[in-house]
Amino acid sequence: MSKSKEKISKEAGKSLGLTMHEKFADAFVISMFSIFPIYMTNKLFNVRSDRLHYFMVTTFILLFFIVATYICGIDKERWPKNLFKLSSTDWAFVSFTVVCLISACLSEYGEEAFTGSGGRDSGFYLMAVYFLCYLLVSRYFKYKEVVFTVFAVMSGVICFIALLHEFWIDPFKIVVDIKEYQQKDFITTIGNINMFSGFVCVSLPVSVSLAIISKDRLSAIFYCITTSLNFIGLVVANSLSGYFGLVAFMALMFVYCSGNAKRMFRFCLVLFTMLVSTKIIRLLGLMCHDNYKNLEDISYFLVYDRKVFIFIGISIMLTVGAYLLYSQKGEKHSPKWVQITASSFVALVATAVLFLFIYFSAIDKTTDLGKLSKILRLNDQWGTHRGYAWIRGMELFRTKGLKNIIVGSGPDTFGQLIKSVYRQDMLDRHGSVFDTAHNEFINYLVTTGILGFASYTFILISSIVKSAKRCSKEPAFIIAVLAITAYGSQSIFNLATPIITPYVFLFFAIAEAMTRRFDAENSES
Repeated sequence: MSKSKEKISKEAGKSLGLTMHEKFADAFVISMFSIFPIYMTNKLFNVRSDRLHYFMVTTFILLFFIVATYICGIDKERWPKNLFKLSSTDWAFVSFTVVCLISACLSEYGEEAFTGSGGRDSGFYLMAVYFLCYLLVSRYFKYKEVVFTVFAVMSGVICFIALLHEFWIDPFKIVVDIKEYQQKDFITTIGNINMFSGFVCVSLPVSVSLAIISKDRLSAIFYCITTSLNFIGLVVANSLSGYFGLVAFMALMFVYCSGNAKRMFRFCLVLFTMLVSTKIIRLLGLMCHDNYKNLEDISYFLVYDRKVFIFIGISIMLTVGAYLLYSQKGEKHSPKWVQITASSFVALVATAVLFLFIYFSAIDKTTDLGKLSKILRLNDQWGTHRGYAWIRGMELFRTKGLKNIIVGSGPDTFGQLIKSVYRQDMLDRHGSVFDTAHNEFINYLVTTGILGFASYTFILISSIVKSAKRCSKEPAFIIAVLAITAYGSQSIFNLATPIITPYVFLFFAIAEAMTRRFDAENSES
């Protein structure tokens, strides 16, 4: 074939629609964004096993159809050329999975390490399915905005149900059979409020990203509405971990938007939308005669404190100012120093907070910090006793021998390990026992050792960095950057479970798929 014909052939290939295996992969992602978060066989009573089974079964169904596509020779001329070319993220994922296997094989708690039956069903079997999901989606997913629109809409519906549950309104009878004293901790189709907070930390960044990068005004308005619903979900989730995820991804979005007047205008508009959304909750509260579930400090302040109107006023002025700047400059990029200044400011604030946390946790343990002690001082009582699990987890990592330091005690065996040493102490102090560290990073460190922890952390960081580098040329990459950042940030205070954790591995795969396709298309042009 001549060079001219070959070039025409490539151009034609680019203009064609999705291949069969791309359709299967996109359909799988859509199902994870739409059916997965609402799939229940017995309301919330079996929600963890329901989501586990749904994720595993649909992943194997995707594998079946991908293999069948190859066996039947469908779209053979358009099969991906770089299918077996491994990136740094791929190698890290392979390493993580192999370490999990070795850790499970060497574990004192063999059955629990493979099945996760002693923890949250996150044993090696689920880790292997995460790898399979990553492998398939990273090779075959093709970005289409509609895929993420489905997630924005479905998450908005789920968050609206959460809003109703906040005021004891249960039209779908989801929580009605749960014991009354437990109903305050369970919400919408996700279940436990901490799990719901983790879910919103994935869904909210998607809506925010689409609201900012969408090209037309109607789309931006539509995504602002889904952003409003998702932010309402974050507020009624009533979890500090969710706000930590919010601050982390909004800080990155601020840096990203600072280089462009249009994006900064959209960013301010999103900020205004979020703040106004809190008063929608207040309005519903008035209609329900303030018959609501208890809200913690931050959520209560946002909903019921009149000072929030001051912040709403400031956000209006910022939005108007950003719009005037946009009307003058258009979509021209700002000078580099603007984005550098924004990045430096965010880095300075983050460093200051980290310094204060370390200082008041390790050096000055006596100064009365008032309510700030809930954030800035790590001790056994910190974070609803999360500090107890963190401190004991690090102690177990240091003292349980060389094998555990290298490959850990076995996937999802934190509960077995901590109970072997601190069972009676936990019962005496808390009246119950921990089965996770309530910090995914510490959990991976203890259960998969330094090798597993390093591999997982590399996957997370490399996915963010590689996507962030391509945001300037393809704005859609910001979706993956923010979703992974928000999940990773909230997971510092939360735990891995099949209810929400499949999403971060799915976004690892989506980020890799978009990177591979972007690089391949740019190398051909």
